[in-house]
Amino acid sequence: MKLFARLFLFCFGLLIVATVQGQVLENYNPKISIKHKGGLLPSPVMAAVELDITDFPKASFDIQVPKESAVFLGDKLWFYTKSDTNFITSMKTIEGLIQSDSLGKVELLIYKSGIDEDAISIKKGIFKKASGVTEGKNAEGNLLRIKDEVKDFLIVALIVILALVAIFKVTYPLVFQSALRPVAVFSDEFSDSSSGGKVFSSDVLFYLLVFSMLVSLFIMSAIHFMDVPLLEEFLEGNLNYLFLVWLSGTAIFMVLSFLKYFWIKLFAVIYQLDRLDFSQFFYLVRGLLIVLLFLFVVIFGFYLQGTTAMDQIMNYAVTLFLLVYLLGIFRLFYLMLKKVPFKSYHLFSYLCTSEMVPFLLIVKIVMG
Repeated sequence: MKLFARLFLFCFGLLIVATVQGQVLENYNPKISIKHKGGLLPSPVMAAVELDITDFPKASFDIQVPKESAVFLGDKLWFYTKSDTNFITSMKTIEGLIQSDSLGKVELLIYKSGIDEDAISIKKGIFKKASGVTEGKNAEGNLLRIKDEVKDFLIVALIVILALVAIFKVTYPLVFQSALRPVAVFSDEFSDSSSGGKVFSSDVLFYLLVFSMLVSLFIMSAIHFMDVPLLEEFLEGNLNYLFLVWLSGTAIFMVLSFLKYFWIKLFAVIYQLDRLDFSQFFYLVRGLLIVLLFLFVVIFGFYLQGTTAMDQIMNYAVTLFLLVYLLGIFRLFYLMLKKVPFKSYHLFSYLCTSEMVPFLLIVKIVMG
């Protein structure tokens, strides 16, 4: 008796599920093919599947499409999705949208940068009735041509930085040779002259301005590409607003650069290394600026190619930046061993307080 009751409940449950969800006659999900855009890192840009509209004429299609996708039936625009969309449409609706000479087959194309196959579902079956979607003739055309303000901003910002580097080369040619050449980072030259007011000289101020602009731009790019919660809202605006954010960030990092120098100056006085404070400060700034400039050019190159995995590329770039920063501190330890009058463990304790503490603070902020 109990076995019969359980069997009855099981069959009744299956009947309810079939009634609510409908009956699937053909699952097109395994037939979906993803087309990639060529380049150094191929990116998915389109999903395609061929639908059969001759079998089961009374059936319907259950279609699920991710947000910001342009959906075509053959060469005709059907609709554009502002958000994730799941709808049911009849076979007659599909037949009315396509050419009569299609021989019972029609190709469904879904265009979206970085499209994910798991976000698409297309099934044919007997489903509950539901309303369709707006056809292509009524879709808002401007949605298919959304202007990428961030991309325009990054192009202009990179041009501005490269122009400033060119001006720096013309204005301070001797400083440029020692400060912006990549080979200078691996040089064993480490001046122990008195710093005096060097940090407030025009050439150093110009250099710190370019460095702060690069840091601010790098952070804005990371927030945009990695979709950092809360902070991403500050990058929603027109070109003028993005420039305001960038210049505000530049001013903040200029102030932080001076605070970092005074932090080094404080411990240099305590350890009686006040002759090395500026050289220590400028060595790391010089190396990080060259690395940032290289990383940003590489990131921007991938971005212009239309690469969709920009979050992963940005993650690698941030990791590489922190790694170079750490290696720079160890390199600084090696160079300063020849200059300091005390034991190496004293130098290690000095660098831990003056350099490792700010570095660990940066890592903590990045890691969240």
